[in-house]
Amino acid sequence: MRFLVPLVSAMVLASAFPATSQIVTDEARRSAYEAALKCFVANGSAYGDAQKAGDAAEAAAFDAKARASFDAAVRLGELLGHSGTRVEQDFRLTQMRELPQIVSNPAYARQSLQTCKALGLA
Repeated sequence: MRFLVPLVSAMVLASAFPATSQIVTDEARRSAYEAALKCFVANGSAYGDAQKAGDAAEAAAFDAKARASFDAAVRLGELLGHSGTRVEQDFRLTQMRELPQIVSNPAYARQSLQTCKALGLA
């Protein structure tokens, strides 16, 4: 849920100070971009878990969610002016940071997926 706080704060700020709307929009996009990157990793990990468990339907669902998160991150990266190389680097960095936590901490993995679900990415 920590990704929602900057987004809500940004929307409140934009409505109170219209001149800052571009800055706020960029901050909201950055927060959404970071969330989509994280959701790609969380959904990808859940996909692998479902495959290992032999649940083809659940694996397919998480695969679709991972693809949607990936597509969202790429589109948001483009809106932020990031090159394809930059987006790829951000995906790798997010995987390096998040995957060990998701794999080793089931509560963290569940919370990540709940956040992604709240954002429409899981």
